[in-house]
Amino acid sequence: MQGKVEGERLTTALMFCWIFLFITTYYVLRPVRRGLVLSGLGNENMPFIYMGTALVTGLCVYIYSKFAHLPRKKLIGGIYAIFFAQLLAFRLWLQAANDTGLAAGCFWVWLDVFSIMGVTLFWMYANDIFDTHEARSLFGVIGAGGALGAICGSSITSYLVVPLGNHNMLLLAAGLILATLGIFALLETRGIAARDRHLHRAVLPNQKTMHLEHWAEVFQAILSSRFLLILAALVCLERITPDLLQFLYNQILTQMAHGATQIARLDAIMETWRGAVEFVVEMVLVSWILKKAGTKFSLVSSGVAIAIALVLFLATSNPIAIVGVFHLDEAIRHSWFKAAKELTYTVTSHEILFKVKPVIEMFLYRFARGLAGLAILLVTSVLGLGNQFVAVLTIVAAILWAVSGYMLAREFDNLEQQV
Repeated sequence: MQGKVEGERLTTALMFCWIFLFITTYYVLRPVRRGLVLSGLGNENMPFIYMGTALVTGLCVYIYSKFAHLPRKKLIGGIYAIFFAQLLAFRLWLQAANDTGLAAGCFWVWLDVFSIMGVTLFWMYANDIFDTHEARSLFGVIGAGGALGAICGSSITSYLVVPLGNHNMLLLAAGLILATLGIFALLETRGIAARDRHLHRAVLPNQKTMHLEHWAEVFQAILSSRFLLILAALVCLERITPDLLQFLYNQILTQMAHGATQIARLDAIMETWRGAVEFVVEMVLVSWILKKAGTKFSLVSSGVAIAIALVLFLATSNPIAIVGVFHLDEAIRHSWFKAAKELTYTVTSHEILFKVKPVIEMFLYRFARGLAGLAILLVTSVLGLGNQFVAVLTIVAAILWAVSGYMLAREFDNLEQQV
């Protein structure tokens, strides 16, 4: 019994370190990316970048599907090693291209793929080794590693981006990815040994007849399962709504700071403070919220908050409402919303996790970003309706997001009774 507890503690600690290092890397790069794109391409070109992200992510997920059968050590370790090499390549390209034009846009797209693939692989691993009861208790604490990483990464960038420059921040990020790879290797060789066991999972309707070797079969599995279909809708709306909101936020940010490094610094400072709040919430409140308030509240709250805040923005035209709700949404999505969404996956099988989840969490998630970009382009450039109508569109998306969250929570509750 003592060995089991020690194994659980070791695994939890290593998972905490993994997500901490990866999110630190992402938040070192995220403000740098925003500064490069807003100063080099301008916010008016963000819809095209969003659509490019959807196409590139689709290609990456298709390639991933060809290797999804590999043992997870080779699959996950290989992908993180590729991340390291790509960071070095982007450092050289951005320097040669002087941080403008195509290189900056491609870096934004790449970081989108990097973040969603890296985080999805992490939570796939967590879903695979923890059961529903353990997830409800531990996912908040483990997720706090990500909040701590957001504090560290954005703090590092806020202090170092001006003296070191954007290019050297990519070298720092590459070193952090190497450290992340080391944690994963240690987890596989030591921590997971005490955790690798068969976990009882709920059986989804038609799951026994599902064949998931090809994309068409994966999409058929999603369409044939009410749980997976609602989950896919939630994931799409989880991306569309914040991206519409981000477009409004970017407009305000470019009015508050000028130049790539100054925009990066201001964004990093705000993300540092938000990350501090997220860390406290995830360490102290997330497990309590999941147990007491439940998955319905956790999955619905971000959409409701955005809808209310944007109604206030339309009524007052105060840009602080946009800045505030942008960071509030980020905090909620990264804390109890993320924990609750990942909790729902713990009732599914290993095959669903490694073959269906990547299509939902990577392809559909980023495809939804392309839809957001297309919607912004249509509203602002084609119809010429301006940011006020983007805000209205965001409110509609936020309400649909909240509704899908409520429906998913009900489906999860039904499946959890089977476990």
